[in-house]
Amino acid sequence: MQDQPGGRPPAPATLETTLAGMDQAAARFTSVVGNLEYTKVTVIVNDRSTERGKIYFEKTKGKTRVMLAFQEPAEKYVLFQGSKVSLYRPKIAEVEEYDVGRRQSLVEQFLLLGFGTPGSELEKSYRVTWRGEESLDGQRVAHLELIPKAASVTAQLKQIELWLSTVDWQPVQQKFWEPSGDYLIARYRDLKQNAKIPGKSFQLPIRGKVKTVRPQGGS
Repeated sequence: MQDQPGGRPPAPATLETTLAGMDQAAARFTSVVGNLEYTKVTVIVNDRSTERGKIYFEKTKGKTRVMLAFQEPAEKYVLFQGSKVSLYRPKIAEVEEYDVGRRQSLVEQFLLLGFGTPGSELEKSYRVTWRGEESLDGQRVAHLELIPKAASVTAQLKQIELWLSTVDWQPVQQKFWEPSGDYLIARYRDLKQNAKIPGKSFQLPIRGKVKTVRPQGGS
């Protein structure tokens, strides 16, 4: 824990200061790039799988672009632009395309929750519970529990936990609980905010000839 000028330790975070910090951070937010780790846990069979890669996220003029570029254990790219999601697996030379349409807000909550999210907007969509200030990856974090208010969301997401840096109020970790009890943990490291991201970072790195498929429900 770093001291403030004069040797005084920083005041402990509270729900109120966290939501206010998120409001201030959201006003300045345009982009973020960094390392990510997704761990999916299927409880009933005690299965745990982890993917690692990078996240590129840009939010300008009301438009959002996100690229998840996984490198481990297999190369995989997930591109989110508007209502379209594209999944590219180089190993099988295939691109899956989905038009999420009315489910766009749910997809955004999986991909973007906490990145540039105002605290005031968080309270509109969730019942927010303060879980305290903790230490995670060597930094002070504010821990929030979120219960979606919309029935359409709770059918897919029972609960979300969010750990935010008390320095820049961006996510360090997210945990998404499904109604089945299965969950996904997203960890973020070495995040750089508001840097200009090259346009090619939001393009699928197609190599050679690929097959494009649009699964049922994807259009």
